[in-house]
Amino acid sequence: MKKHSLYIILVSVFFSCSGRYKSETTIPDIIPKSSHTIIKVNALNDFKTLSSSNSPFEEIQIDSLLNKTNVLNISNPLYICISDSSSAYITKYSESLITKDSTLNNITQRSTKDDIYNTIYNKDTLYYRIIDSLFFGSYNVKSVEKAKRNDNLELKNLLLTTDDKNLGSIVFKKKKKNTLLLKDSLSSTYDIIDINAEPNTITYNGITKSSDSLFYINAFKNTTPQEFKLSEIIPANTKALTRIAFDDFTVFSENLSNINGSPKDSIPDFLSSSNEIALFNTKTGNAIAINAIDESLIKESLNTNSIKETYKGVTIFNFYSPNAFNNSLAPFISIKNTAFGFIYESFVVLAYNPKTLQHIISNKLNNQTLSSSEKYKSIGNSLANESSYLIYKDGEGLYEFLDRGAKGYNANVVQYVYDIDFAHINGVLSKYKKRAASNSVTEDFTTKLPSEILIKPQTVKNHRNNTHEIVVQDVSNNLYLISSGGRILWKKQLNAPIIGRVEQIDIYKNGRLQLVFATQNRVYVIDRNGKDVGPFPMKFNDAITQPLSVFDYDNRKNYRLLVTQDKSLLMYDVNAKRVNGFKYKKASNSISTQPKHFRIGSKDYIVFSQGQKLEILNRQGQERIKANGEINFSGNSIFLYQNKFTSLNKKGQLVQVDTKGHTTIKSLGLGSNTKFETTSKTLVALKENKLKIKSQVVDLDFGDYTAPKIFYLQDKIYITTTDLQSKKVYTFDSQAKLLPNFPIFGTTSAELQNLDNKRGLELITQSDEKTITVYKMN
Repeated sequence: MKKHSLYIILVSVFFSCSGRYKSETTIPDIIPKSSHTIIKVNALNDFKTLSSSNSPFEEIQIDSLLNKTNVLNISNPLYICISDSSSAYITKYSESLITKDSTLNNITQRSTKDDIYNTIYNKDTLYYRIIDSLFFGSYNVKSVEKAKRNDNLELKNLLLTTDDKNLGSIVFKKKKKNTLLLKDSLSSTYDIIDINAEPNTITYNGITKSSDSLFYINAFKNTTPQEFKLSEIIPANTKALTRIAFDDFTVFSENLSNINGSPKDSIPDFLSSSNEIALFNTKTGNAIAINAIDESLIKESLNTNSIKETYKGVTIFNFYSPNAFNNSLAPFISIKNTAFGFIYESFVVLAYNPKTLQHIISNKLNNQTLSSSEKYKSIGNSLANESSYLIYKDGEGLYEFLDRGAKGYNANVVQYVYDIDFAHINGVLSKYKKRAASNSVTEDFTTKLPSEILIKPQTVKNHRNNTHEIVVQDVSNNLYLISSGGRILWKKQLNAPIIGRVEQIDIYKNGRLQLVFATQNRVYVIDRNGKDVGPFPMKFNDAITQPLSVFDYDNRKNYRLLVTQDKSLLMYDVNAKRVNGFKYKKASNSISTQPKHFRIGSKDYIVFSQGQKLEILNRQGQERIKANGEINFSGNSIFLYQNKFTSLNKKGQLVQVDTKGHTTIKSLGLGSNTKFETTSKTLVALKENKLKIKSQVVDLDFGDYTAPKIFYLQDKIYITTTDLQSKKVYTFDSQAKLLPNFPIFGTTSAELQNLDNKRGLELITQSDEKTITVYKMN
């Protein structure tokens, strides 16, 4: 959600200008007035994944509506407007919006009146019309016939606060029961949220707004939100809680009395020195907790001299106003009977059952409170430090609220922060998993593909949330994108196996990343939704013989795509046009390594091997350095190590060429058939069961090991290799020490990455021919 102060500015600007001229029609102008829910979808595939993720929240269970968009080629935000009788789809119109694909079996034609078109798709008819360059479609023709401009300035201003960078946004109109917001009251006119999804977590933020002076959030008018200090007394195993907060109880109570139409003296006097009140549910019963500003004053008001018992040094007293909270704080808090209480530090806790109070005292003394709970801490980063109104539910509490299965969501909170005549909303709905012990390695998830895996799993970045995802190709040449939680987001049929690794580029220079790679006769650029980009794929008659090389010489996203065909190099830009300034003459031998780009100082070098020659070119494809002597290359790649172009010869010797063309050769002490990899300063080599990391040599069990891989993550270097015989994955640090709890089970080379952008790394490997296995390293 954009800064919510924007909402206030927009309201004033639009009201002052609306009478002067008529603005152009925008999407909010044609949203039907009958819509009770409006969903703005920014990332269609990701929203489909969220909708089909077994979420128990009915507001995002819109699979049927999303699936009916397959006939549309969506490239702009899509608005889905839901009413009791029908639904409508609104987006910007373009000539390519209606997908022309014979496999969809869709036919488009113009109706006889009102400029309404229809497209038959999967035996359903989508009707639509174009209103001032905006597409308005529905599977209900009457909705399209009635479509017209509706001047709803308040809705328009609210929608302008949404952020296209989020997964989507949802507007709820006059909806009291809202499972996503964990509420079944508060008579708001509009609730609007920006929503995002991560593995096992839904997060959102937005606004709740009403023009009704009796809007219950207005009870917090002229008060200041407070820090959630009551979390220090509420037990960690609390099922559910509702909490209100204010800096001045007198102001709050007057506001609430005016809204409820109840006398002010109906609210207990002892609350006058409080700034937080919470109702919460424990396994032994319900309780009220109060944070007192003045402990001595509240003690005096409560008359704590009548002692029921002393439990673990804490006095439990009789409370002589057991019905004090029946309706006095409605609709926020209501409890029928609070006969007993205790005071601990600044906290007052009241309940009907003394056993409930004993349970709360024990948890406090054992530091098992909500504030110390890892589960609650896991969602705290998505919340504001201070709030006016907060609702929390664990799995059991959510089950009771929904009256149906909660599907593992066990850490769920929504908070409201009052601001003038509306409130900010922050929400987290999470499937919390207890953190494993330090240094442990646990299986996080597995994903099984329909066919055997051909190209090993690798990770790519998700530009929307800065997490990482997995790409993999099967023997049927299907390419899959798998989320950081293990869900298959899409699959795409390719013409052949991918050569080398999948790279990523930002072809439009807007922060959105695409996948780029080559097969034997194609160069692909694919967007996040699995669709081909621009003029790609490029088709080639002659075979591509090395992985596609992607160069960004000056880090300005002016990409160059270098295609290798046996002895030839072809340079293209992102428009699939040949770069005329690159004029490499055909090599005398087949090019035997992938061309790589290195920058040393201010100079660029394009480096590869052909025959027994190391070619070192400039940007134009001309020879920049002539390397002395011939090299009997071993088949390993070329690396930049110690500012020298480095590889191995067939004897396993380290061959390095400096920027003057001087060649040096030295032994690694491992012999022929050595596999190696380097960073700029770290060299790792493997021969049979001997693994060399820098100057250290580790003797592994005898086996069949994959080439070592180096990963630099979270300011540390890690090295992985897999014994294919024993099916064990090894991970070492830069000092050649095996990490705790390794080796682990795996059948292929492994990749390390921080998939979920949280603490700890993930290790990606396979457990069989079809199954990707991801381990969490804690």
